[in-house]
Amino acid sequence: MKVVAKRVGVIGAGPAGLAVARVLATEPDSPFTVTVLERSNDVGGIWNYTPDSSVCHYNVPQDSAQNAVTRGYDERSTITGGFPTPIYNDLHTNLPKDVMQFPGFPFPEDVPDFPDRQQVQLYVHRYYDCPEHRLHGLMQLNSEVESVEWADGEWVCSVRRLADDNCSSDCLETLRFDALAVCTGRVSHPYIPHVPGLHELAERRPGVVVHAKEYRRATDYSGQTVLVVGGASSGSDISRQLSYTAQQVHLSVRNSSMHDKLEPVLGAGVNKDNPPRRHSQIRSVDEESVYFVDGSSIALPDHIIYATGYLPVYPFLQNNTQLANSLADGRSVKDLYKFLLYTQNPTLAIFGVPSKVVPFPLFEYQAAFLARVLRGSVELPTCEDMQREWDSTVLKAKESSSQLYEMGMRQIDYQNNLVDMIMEGSIRPPSRLGYVSEEWAQRRKHTFELRMKILGY
Repeated sequence: MKVVAKRVGVIGAGPAGLAVARVLATEPDSPFTVTVLERSNDVGGIWNYTPDSSVCHYNVPQDSAQNAVTRGYDERSTITGGFPTPIYNDLHTNLPKDVMQFPGFPFPEDVPDFPDRQQVQLYVHRYYDCPEHRLHGLMQLNSEVESVEWADGEWVCSVRRLADDNCSSDCLETLRFDALAVCTGRVSHPYIPHVPGLHELAERRPGVVVHAKEYRRATDYSGQTVLVVGGASSGSDISRQLSYTAQQVHLSVRNSSMHDKLEPVLGAGVNKDNPPRRHSQIRSVDEESVYFVDGSSIALPDHIIYATGYLPVYPFLQNNTQLANSLADGRSVKDLYKFLLYTQNPTLAIFGVPSKVVPFPLFEYQAAFLARVLRGSVELPTCEDMQREWDSTVLKAKESSSQLYEMGMRQIDYQNNLVDMIMEGSIRPPSRLGYVSEEWAQRRKHTFELRMKILGY
């Protein structure tokens, strides 16, 4: 099965969207006309820090697409004019720069091994500004895709041009593409689980229950008691920072096995005089206390910060019932060949679905694969065979009790497989990409030890 597309719409101008646009624009004798639609006022996506955070809107609980806020779920920052992202002030990457970087586009030498948020933001903007990438002129900022529909052999997108300094009011327009690359990421719609009493508490005590997307600075919680829910990357990092400013920090995790993992994760960076107190999963809350499943309880803290991740909600897909039901139901993204192409219509690609990956290289490898698919040089299986492969992948994950979307070190084999498929249909390798080097693989494998040595956590 061969796909040929020339007009390509890219939704989102973060790292994934920029990678897709660069690869398409710099393909040899590129046949593509690329339009990047970005709802914010700048490129950079998640790495564009917004100092003010009280512009996020979500329900409590918010545990499915059906009860997620998908219209007006955030507002522009009054400081930057952009939409809020989950980046907080003192964030450092948990990946070394030589592992994290886009292939063939290194960080500056004076940037430390583990860059801070400002350094990553500047790096992404350098990627955008690089003349060789041919990205200027492809961007349509302040443009929010409200709905997409496949009709008469093309993608019909309803796009709202948002009011900004140059436009006093919103206006709608219709754009048409042969193919769509969805690069909006999955950190817009907070996931907050159902807990008995939580909704009532949020209603009666506004500001007590918040999501980590709104966390910006540890000093905002000086002298207060805080319960952080979730022990993954953001939860452990926020707990560590709060241990220096809050009166008391509590940390609740769902799985008991997480307690054994938290010590090396929190590491030397925690305030030894005020370490987070660890608790089991929350059973219920009321206006006086928080109750845990092990029978213990604590007095209601000043704030409960849910660092519980996000729902994979794509509002413009949710507005298309068929796509919402078959592809993205708010809990997972389904039916993706190579975790990228929609099995029923491979002119639709969803980027950023796998977890526990190194994102920037992944995006470029996926983009290179998409480019060769869309120009017809990579022959795909039939839609039926792609669906069968997806179903087989799901079944294998269930049988091995593994997480379907977690790649980890399997990212290396995944990227090499994409190169294999590209090379089968072309004598020319993708620009700047090849098989993953052993040096990169070893650096990726020992990232945790390096981070402990340099950052202490």
